[in-house]
Amino acid sequence: MFRFVSSKNPVKLKKAYLAQYNVNLLQKKLDKLMTDYPNIKAALSDDITVKKLLVGNFKYLAKVYSAYTSYLNGKTPEESLLIRSAFVKGGFNYGSHKSKIAKFLMNMNNGFDIHNCVYCDLEDVRTFTKADGSDVRKFETEHVLDKGVCPLVALSLYNFVPSCGTCNGPGIKGMKTIGDTEGEIAKLSPSAEGYDFDGKVKFEVKVVTPGATDLNTTTHADDYEIDFNIIENIYQKSIDLFELKQRYNNKREKMELLKWRDKRRSNPNNIVQQFADIKKVTFDEMFEEMFELNLRRREHYPMEKARREVMML
Repeated sequence: MFRFVSSKNPVKLKKAYLAQYNVNLLQKKLDKLMTDYPNIKAALSDDITVKKLLVGNFKYLAKVYSAYTSYLNGKTPEESLLIRSAFVKGGFNYGSHKSKIAKFLMNMNNGFDIHNCVYCDLEDVRTFTKADGSDVRKFETEHVLDKGVCPLVALSLYNFVPSCGTCNGPGIKGMKTIGDTEGEIAKLSPSAEGYDFDGKVKFEVKVVTPGATDLNTTTHADDYEIDFNIIENIYQKSIDLFELKQRYNNKREKMELLKWRDKRRSNPNNIVQQFADIKKVTFDEMFEEMFELNLRRREHYPMEKARREVMML
């Protein structure tokens, strides 16, 4: 739903991430794997290196993932499991590095802004500090491309996005890819260059009961549903995979959005100005008091994209 990108200079960010690893040792392990599995080496890019796997952009990772999984698709399940296990044991073991990866993403010096799940914007996944001063991580370091299916991307910086447990769980995404082809996959990750769900998909309230009155929708919520105005069809795949329509039409979320829509429709700009005149404040001050745009943006409230868009703000 939102692009996950660091505000840090990309060169400095990649350098900092590479510093988390013994790159030379990992490269030797990769070289051995390529020697042991020459057919996989042939299927992959000739210039595959540990550095590219660790800090290559998501388009590159999608290419590696596609080539690796295509090769394994020609193997029996038993053969595939043995090969993937060999790559995990051969150096690409996420479990050995997951703690430092999470700390790297949480470190404010690395420029990542983690507030809500980037897939659904329904859950706050911010880290909080316990009374003893230790931090508790609420987000899951979700692999956009599954590490179990393709261990080569298990440690890749641009394969990580902060998600909620619901989106990352087996009932929603699990081991699935976002998109079916390499091209779709390369475009639909929040870490991908050019990803623009925010700009290409807008929330709207849709009437499902013909003739339903447009006032006080919370009193007859079944006449409406939260829907999407999709400008670029490829993003329908994200909506479907993460069950966004069903989740935003869950009673609590739906009623909250309809409440704000009703409030805005009952208080157009001329009414806001009347209240401002009565309270002797500016229009902007009154508008903020009523609709909390700055507050909710500043504090990164969940569902804020949906709330603004159903209010047509």
